[in-house]
Amino acid sequence: MLWFILSMITAFTVAARDISAKTYDELSPLDIAAIELFWAFPFFVVGYFLIPIPPLSYEFWHAFLLSLPLNIIPYFLYLYAIKKSPISLTVPFLSLTPLFMILTGYMTLNESVSLFGFYGILFIVLGGYVLNLNHVNKGLFAPVKALFYEKGSRYMILVAAFYAFASVYGKKAIIHSSPLFFSYFFFMTFNGLVLVLLIFLRKINFQTITQHKRKGLWLGSLMMVHISTHCMAISISTAVYMIAVKRSSILLSVLLGWLILKEEHIKYRAFGALLMFLGLIFILSASA
Repeated sequence: MLWFILSMITAFTVAARDISAKTYDELSPLDIAAIELFWAFPFFVVGYFLIPIPPLSYEFWHAFLLSLPLNIIPYFLYLYAIKKSPISLTVPFLSLTPLFMILTGYMTLNESVSLFGFYGILFIVLGGYVLNLNHVNKGLFAPVKALFYEKGSRYMILVAAFYAFASVYGKKAIIHSSPLFFSYFFFMTFNGLVLVLLIFLRKINFQTITQHKRKGLWLGSLMMVHISTHCMAISISTAVYMIAVKRSSILLSVLLGWLILKEEHIKYRAFGALLMFLGLIFILSASA
């Protein structure tokens, strides 16, 4: 049960980050990414020096080094996808990650899911897809049809697949170290590398980063909590179940959007929320 609580905290921090980002109208998605990574970096550095360094085997370094491109590539693919195509035709495909993880979890960690667990994952995937259709006015299958003409939609499926591998290799690195050590060491490295890449590509405006210190510290602290609880949760649960529960952040984002931003467009949301709620119940039953 502890893994479920930690996973829900992870989902809440992701939802809080998404809602916060939606209120920053003056910032582009790339500005928000740079601000978040820059101000989260000190949190991970401090965390790294406060956590004991466990013995690190070849298996750890192998999984760690594989995890870097498996996280960096989809990070930029995601930004490219939402820039090239409408969000409503791309983001629904992110919910495919848990489905892909049934295969990657078995291949990499020898983890399998029960029938109830499979139903739970399926409901969460379908619910996440439906919830993201709130701005689509071309029907339930508009994102699927967009695969034929929207390059961004196809890239987002690649993002989901990359994250399916990234999550299981991240857990493998955790198994051969410790949850918090991996959290802080990996994302200290990840944030630093991505920031260097953004500087190299001339995508960072340091004046923008320093002008939004308060927002940066908020986003950075959310990222710190998100990564810490993610790694602790996945270390004590089946990886695909944890990621499926984490995807309930989509549901929480919808609820927070309704409560805080007074968003409407509830045509698909009630049905999507019901599907995700049923999925959570099935996964809880499967892991009991």
